[in-house]
Amino acid sequence: MSFLALLIILLFGAGLFWLIAYLLRRRMQRVAIVIASIGTLIALFLLALWLVEISGWQREGLYKQLSYGLEQEDIIDFIEYQDDIQETSMLMMSMSGTALTQMAALNSEHQDFAEEQLTWMVGYLTNEARFPVWREKRGWSQQLFFLTHAAIVMAHYQSATADTLHDDRWKQVVTFLHSGIRRSQYKHLASRPHDSALRPADNAAALYALKLYDDYHGTDYALRAGEDWSNYIRKELQYEDTKLPCAGFTVTNRCRLSPVGGSLAMLNAYSEAADLPISRDFWREFRYYYKESFVNVFGWVNVMARGEDLPDFCEASMKPLLCEHYQYETSLAQYAAAQRKDWITYYQLNNSMLMTDFFRPPNRLWQKPPQEKVRGMVNLAIRLAAVTKP
Repeated sequence: MSFLALLIILLFGAGLFWLIAYLLRRRMQRVAIVIASIGTLIALFLLALWLVEISGWQREGLYKQLSYGLEQEDIIDFIEYQDDIQETSMLMMSMSGTALTQMAALNSEHQDFAEEQLTWMVGYLTNEARFPVWREKRGWSQQLFFLTHAAIVMAHYQSATADTLHDDRWKQVVTFLHSGIRRSQYKHLASRPHDSALRPADNAAALYALKLYDDYHGTDYALRAGEDWSNYIRKELQYEDTKLPCAGFTVTNRCRLSPVGGSLAMLNAYSEAADLPISRDFWREFRYYYKESFVNVFGWVNVMARGEDLPDFCEASMKPLLCEHYQYETSLAQYAAAQRKDWITYYQLNNSMLMTDFFRPPNRLWQKPPQEKVRGMVNLAIRLAAVTKP
């Protein structure tokens, strides 16, 4: 299917030049030769981009960059002692866990490194001294973000190592998320204390955490909670004339946080990972309103839908990520496309990111301050998760 996607992209990228050259071959022979040559160069360029991905060269490059960051003492120390970037670090660990687990499945040589990193991550996230929330279960209904990404890391840790050390705690978290979403009047839990809105993207991530538990233990938590969550969105939360929800809504179902490309790309990525049927509606609408392309060869995701202005509090809609930063929208959309096996969209987005890498190589990230390194590692982990998706 990936080769078929390449042919379709070649048809749009180079085929037009070849068609024009064919039509001009008799009247303007020299012009036709030049146009045909341009088309051939474009075809070779697109073929080269495809080979970079299909050969594993891109995958190994992203893995090398992410693993380099995970081994840097200054980054580890920064994560250990800086609370103001804690949620970004959690997301980085969660996404890295997914990417490293998939990478180890593709190449067993990376298994030891995956286990080593997941051991550090799960140790960090289950430290009760660092996270008193583990002892304060009454507040769990307002700790969806933390519990979700802790559960995702525990899932990857146990799957990779077969160590059941954290199995009881994993079960407690998953059971709470399942019952909490189902019993909630709004079928959503609060991401963090004092948050201004309930966030569908974060709750979709929670459903993905349930799916990981189901896959390992043979339960059906994600299916049951996912049905309730999906039905509530269909009935109450569709934004204007779309089938997409707000980035955040209040208990009166009022849209408090406008949807942006990053929040919706994350919603698509996690709802597809959770295998929710509603993800088909999300993906169709998301591509229509937010995805752009240049002659169907290079694709990217806009921060806002066409014709809409950037909201005043864009970062609030993507918390803890930043708007217009590191192409999170495009990376998350590629991860969603990989899961949906939408290879045309996948390669369009990948082509644009490879071009960005050419002008701004990923290794420039290591020249930045520690907080920017952690934010950049989130993007590296998302991209590696996309290109290693089976």
